[in-house]
Amino acid sequence: MTKDIILYYNKKLWRTLFLVCAGLLFAITLGSLMKIEVVNVLKQSIPLPLQIFYAELLGFISPGPRYIIYPILIKLQEFGVNLGVIIALISGHVLIEPSTFFVEVGFFGYRFPFKRFTVSLIVTYLAGAITVFVGKFL
Repeated sequence: MTKDIILYYNKKLWRTLFLVCAGLLFAITLGSLMKIEVVNVLKQSIPLPLQIFYAELLGFISPGPRYIIYPILIKLQEFGVNLGVIIALISGHVLIEPSTFFVEVGFFGYRFPFKRFTVSLIVTYLAGAITVFVGKFL
């Protein structure tokens, strides 16, 4: 019995570690493909409020758990992307969470996830905008 339990958890542990490593490898690879020239063009051609909105939407569609986007965020910070944009990207990834849509519909009805999505968009945008505003004074 104990041997079966250990074998079961050992199998789950290696599967989980594989998925975590694959996700981090994907993020590091994607981050290494980012070029400062492209980021600079985007920073110059897109106004900051729109950058925050795009960042929250990118966070929304980013697959996987939060740690997967950290290498990308580090690269964006190195390229001088505004901290408000980075906050919006993280918050969009965490708050909006599209994968829970069907679970929420099952428990709370179809209106709840749409309302939560709308509130999450507003809160995420405000988090990025407030970070930009506070950053000007610090």
